[in-house]
Amino acid sequence: MDKYQGLLKAHNLKSTHQRLAILKNISDAGHIDVEFLYSKLLEKFSSLSKATLYRNINDLLASNIIEEIKLPELKQQYEIKKEPHIHLLCKNCHNVKDINYNLDSVYSEISKDNKFKIEKSFIVIKGLCSNCV
Repeated sequence: MDKYQGLLKAHNLKSTHQRLAILKNISDAGHIDVEFLYSKLLEKFSSLSKATLYRNINDLLASNIIEEIKLPELKQQYEIKKEPHIHLLCKNCHNVKDINYNLDSVYSEISKDNKFKIEKSFIVIKGLCSNCV
């Protein structure tokens, strides 16, 4: 939990038990939707309201600690903010896997060819995972 306390402090956010639990659950899951996150948090914080959860999520989003990811045909999910990466989405079991791939040359070429400054990208590759092939 120390790494999450440091992360919150670095972003000038108060380190509450709920925020620490939110970050831990997101980190443990890798990618998590609000409903599942809420059900996990209720196990520890039985009086937690969805409004409180959403308020904390919005604070974490605004501080760039977590990131919202939108995957085709799935509810929006959240992950701990990391370097740009690609999401592999299994169309059968809906497993999401992060892969790191150096996209600098691709971004540079796109920017140059289109006279376009890329500020953010989101890449999802949909197919079948090794368990579903």
